[in-house]
Amino acid sequence: MVVKISIQAAHEQVNPSDLLHDVIYMDHNGIERCWSSDHYMPWWNTGASGGAAWPWLGAALARTNKITIGTGVTAPILRYHPAIVAQVFATLGFMFPNRVFLGVGRGESLNEVTSGNQWPSNSEKFERLKEAVHLIKKLWSEDWVNFKGKYYWVKDSNLYTKPKTPIPLYIAGLGKQSAMLAGEYGDGFVTNELNVDAISNNLFPALKEGAKRAGKDYDSLEKILFIPASYDPNDKQKAIESIRFWRGAMIKAFFDVDVHDPKKIEENGQVIGDDTLENMLLVISNGEDAIKKLQKYVKLGFTEIVLTNSSPNRDKLVKLVADEIALSFKN
Repeated sequence: MVVKISIQAAHEQVNPSDLLHDVIYMDHNGIERCWSSDHYMPWWNTGASGGAAWPWLGAALARTNKITIGTGVTAPILRYHPAIVAQVFATLGFMFPNRVFLGVGRGESLNEVTSGNQWPSNSEKFERLKEAVHLIKKLWSEDWVNFKGKYYWVKDSNLYTKPKTPIPLYIAGLGKQSAMLAGEYGDGFVTNELNVDAISNNLFPALKEGAKRAGKDYDSLEKILFIPASYDPNDKQKAIESIRFWRGAMIKAFFDVDVHDPKKIEENGQVIGDDTLENMLLVISNGEDAIKKLQKYVKLGFTEIVLTNSSPNRDKLVKLVADEIALSFKN
């Protein structure tokens, strides 16, 4: 099975100008897809960045030629109204046909509370996401939309500039509910769950059930895994130091509960030791290590693995992916 190896542009750790260099370098080296994070605040405080994804996407698409670029992921539930999300990505899809995708999820408190919203219950967030996906797809494909849901409504709403080609829409999550929603309404499922048992026993069966409900072929759905990666060919300790930035995001509770201060997230993240980082994430000093570590996720059935590039020298990981890692999964 052919598996894509993609790279995430992480606005939390790297400033948008440097990320623009990164995506141009990815494009030059034949990386197929770049996923941009879409946060208001980062998962860490020390040395963090906080660029806005949407203007960066336009700049990145304009400065590259082939690479497909989208978000991993946008939360169309509070700080972004679904109609505005639909318009933004329709415009990108019009300007750069077949090079744009949209990943959506339920969001995190560090984005929604800090931008002036109440933090809803898990069930409300899920309901909002489901409704938002329905409205976005409607606005992309229909004229003069009237819609009244539980949380969102639009009246006589028309996107005069629609995407030239269909925009793939991926739904992200860590639980069965989101996986089922992705199977039913999405073109694929995105997760950063790294526990093999949770993926094979919970997430993928729920994804399959959702696909079945919608009369879709499960095998045709994209299954996308995010994993932070850090590469240094000479000094593994340097690679570990660089990836420590993601310790806060490894505490799954922060995706659900109202902990929104990056300083507190960083403080709590200190409990995750270097051994855990090395065992769970992709801390590597050569391509062979990476291929071995990723193999178990390929066997599970993932069709794409997205490496959040947290390397001391990010260009080196891009080159390693292009020259070795991606090629090994194309056979």
